[in-house]
Amino acid sequence: MKSKLDRWLVLRGAGLTIVVVVIGILVSQSSTPPPPKLPAKSDSAPALAPIPLAPPPPLGLNVPVSPRANKSIYQRKLPTVFPGSKTAYPAVKSWLNGAPTPGYQPGKIYFIELFATTCTHCEEAAPEVDKMVRDFQPKGVEFLAISKEEPEKITAWLAKPEIQARTKFPIGFDPDQWADRTLQIGTFKDFTPRVFLVKDSIIQWFGHPTDAEGPLAQLVAGTWDPSKVEAEFKLNSQVEQAKARITSTITQAEKSGDWGPTLKLIDSITDAFPERQASFKSQKFAVLIGVANMPVEGYALGKKIAAENASDLETLRVLSRTTLNSQFAQVRDLDFAMELALAADALGNGENAKAAEVVAFAYFSKGDREKAIEHIERAIRLQTEDGFLKLYRERLLKYQTTEPGPVPYIPPMKPGVPVPVTLPPSSPAIE
Repeated sequence: MKSKLDRWLVLRGAGLTIVVVVIGILVSQSSTPPPPKLPAKSDSAPALAPIPLAPPPPLGLNVPVSPRANKSIYQRKLPTVFPGSKTAYPAVKSWLNGAPTPGYQPGKIYFIELFATTCTHCEEAAPEVDKMVRDFQPKGVEFLAISKEEPEKITAWLAKPEIQARTKFPIGFDPDQWADRTLQIGTFKDFTPRVFLVKDSIIQWFGHPTDAEGPLAQLVAGTWDPSKVEAEFKLNSQVEQAKARITSTITQAEKSGDWGPTLKLIDSITDAFPERQASFKSQKFAVLIGVANMPVEGYALGKKIAAENASDLETLRVLSRTTLNSQFAQVRDLDFAMELALAADALGNGENAKAAEVVAFAYFSKGDREKAIEHIERAIRLQTEDGFLKLYRERLLKYQTTEPGPVPYIPPMKPGVPVPVTLPPSSPAIE
């Protein structure tokens, strides 16, 4: 499963300046149909010739790896929380706004949201949560929300008339972070807002609130089977743990200037995840052309990744967007980015909104305002998700009102150094 929008990353300290750029590229790699012939237009870059690829390995957790991977320094670990795993009842310190049923009741479905009163993403998701409360609470679903904030802050938030009007379920006060330790940590990722659906003490599903309605409706209808998504969720959790490990080494490399350990770790993780090799190789590409400032090696790797994944729209799109959007890239190969953007758009037959958006981005970066506006308007027509539509419209306004050109280079921040107020703002991330 794929979340709609990467809404949960928060920079914590200057040492993590690269993380937003790098982690954004770690999207699920999916198979796509064989590529059509690229349109023979004068503004089109030559197509990247597809090469025969072996079928991808089946989704799993113990995939055989190459001899080099057997010597890998990185070893995949299984998460302890996943659809189908047992979980304890949220024994939080106290409940506000009413009290839930004591303990998981047999056959009852629980919607447990981990949130914070100051979380903007939680507020953005609130209308969809409100709708689910209206639709499913009358059908017996127990809604709970849990925050690790101080009770005074939660009480003040609940006292607001607009909050009280929509919050018709118990709110847990959890200063000891019981819910995080029981639910979040076992998935190898910790963020808010996050929903866990539980029935008969078994985790059924977890993810962003805006993705919860489908699984919840199936649960209520009795058609949901957690075993069908178990392998996918385990793999995604393992990827999250690998991302966290890379993040840690990036932080150290920013301080020391030695990128060898980070690059070796990414190679090791790439070996350990044959199902996500293109994604982790793309991350290495982002590091090389970005903070590591090794553009010769980086673009050589980028061209190799593109050739290996010439029929994969998402990989080509991500490589193009990384080239265009990495604010830490001192050398930005706009021709390479345009070639990949046009190839991705052709693979989508001109009907993929994200591919259209990156084509617009490439034209704007190369100074062509008219074509940038043409393609971002096409992306807006094709896009159906509200979050992306908002970002695309902001992008359209930028193309209409600002001077076209590439995203400016911004030096990575050094630990403890404040951000200079004269720095230009970074380009909005639309992944």
